[in-house]
Amino acid sequence: MSKSFQFSLILKGVLLASILAMLMSLVFGVLLSYTSLPESELSINIIFSTSIFIASFITAYQAGTRGLYYGLAVGVGFILLVLILSSVFWADTPSWLKLGEKTILALVSGGIGGIIGVLFPQS
Repeated sequence: MSKSFQFSLILKGVLLASILAMLMSLVFGVLLSYTSLPESELSINIIFSTSIFIASFITAYQAGTRGLYYGLAVGVGFILLVLILSSVFWADTPSWLKLGEKTILALVSGGIGGIIGVLFPQS
């Protein structure tokens, strides 16, 4: 009765997290341009963790089981994607402290999103 681990769901989750992060960044950029909101690292972390949380929630909901695993996998996949893209587009090496902070944010928000996603009943 146990479903096998679906790697395609993780890829879809990472893609969804990427799309959500870009959309939220676009909205935040417009808000920064037309309001007096201050730009801060906190708002970037909120965008980062919210997109992973939502994508992990949806991925685990679709899987129906193993929410923590799916959530953590989406978080790790998103971190790896961000690392690859940042190494391609920026010559500077990332700070280990910021990398650790983003990794912890991704794992916590992905894990919580995955657990909550499994708890919702499927129709």
